[in-house]
Amino acid sequence: MFIFWSTSNLVYQHEQQLLNQKAVAIASDVTTEITEDSTLDISYLSRLLMNYSDSNQSITLIDVQNGKKLASIVGANWNKEPDDFYERILVAEESVRLPSPAHPMLVQISESTSALKWYFTILFMILLLSSSITLALSGVGGYFLSKWGLRPLDQLIMQIHSISPQRLSQRIHHYNVETEIYELIHAFNLLMDRMEEALVSQQRFVTDASHELRTPLTIIEGYVSLLQRWGKHKPEIRDEALFALSQECDRLSRLIEDLLSLAKLQDAPQMSSHKTIQSLIPLLLEVKQAWLPVYPAQIELSFEWAEPLFLYMDRERMRQLLDILLDNARKYTDRGQVEVRAYSDEKWVHITIEDTGIGIQESEIPHLFKRFYRVDKSRNRIRGGNGIGLAIAQSIITDHQGMITISSSSQGGTTVHVQLSKASHTQKD
Repeated sequence: MFIFWSTSNLVYQHEQQLLNQKAVAIASDVTTEITEDSTLDISYLSRLLMNYSDSNQSITLIDVQNGKKLASIVGANWNKEPDDFYERILVAEESVRLPSPAHPMLVQISESTSALKWYFTILFMILLLSSSITLALSGVGGYFLSKWGLRPLDQLIMQIHSISPQRLSQRIHHYNVETEIYELIHAFNLLMDRMEEALVSQQRFVTDASHELRTPLTIIEGYVSLLQRWGKHKPEIRDEALFALSQECDRLSRLIEDLLSLAKLQDAPQMSSHKTIQSLIPLLLEVKQAWLPVYPAQIELSFEWAEPLFLYMDRERMRQLLDILLDNARKYTDRGQVEVRAYSDEKWVHITIEDTGIGIQESEIPHLFKRFYRVDKSRNRIRGGNGIGLAIAQSIITDHQGMITISSSSQGGTTVHVQLSKASHTQKD
């Protein structure tokens, strides 16, 4: 449409220039004839204008003083009202310069552009046809170009569909692909790595949980069978069985409670957390009073802290964290001491629990926070551990945006170091 509009304007401008030149030529001839022969009449002027006649034009010689037409020639196809969209009326005027005192005259040429109709029609048809062909070629070419350009994505989709839940270890290849496709494949492979890791962790959790639940149930089943056979007639067997059943039921209750706590912390930590800015010292005093009677005489439990110790914390969760760490220190320390220290710096509140217990190998430390992970399963079963406590502790610390590290202490035992974000006592909740 732009080409049609611009081309038609150029043609009209060219026609207008030709019309102006023709008006100048007629005015010059009329001036010459009248100057040479002052007796020229109207019929002679009409014959003069006839020499310039055109079938689509109207040529008129006008007396400017009274507006009277002195002579006029009209072409056979002249129509002063345009009949079509393409038609315009072009007008050119030129004054006839005469010596005084003759009346001034004006040559006026009007032209209908109906003769250009065929030209504009052909131009429009050519543009329409070429545009249609161009659009068709562009569509076909764009289709094949898009198929060629999207071929890597099609291959990627096929490879993704080929991955089944039983083949999560399969990865997508990314050879000779564009940067964007490579980044997409790389991100998808990383996602698959995380999914596979989560699935393996889930399967390990189910296996370990089943094993942990099966062991006390097996023991309960054995003592129930023993009671059925001998418990009615031998009180000592009945008492032993009832005591064992009570212990295993307590163990099952603790295990189920730990699993529920871990699930709540990891699945919806924000919903189960009620944090406020408060001092850690009252909680340390509470924990100290609760655990001093629990520790045996051969283990010395000591607390030391330096004020102020303000945290944005959930008090119940923080109590659970300290209980888990102190319980672990008690379980794996036969004799010696357990020292609890709390202090702060510009950014963190630090809590360290150092014991003189049996210690742990450096190679085992990275696995301690995995659920049901135990360095020595038989030893943990004897000491009452189920491998969930440190996983719960890590979830609590993560919910409080802190960090926890475990290392071997200088006294041969284990040191647990907890870092929590410090809060100013002037801050408001």
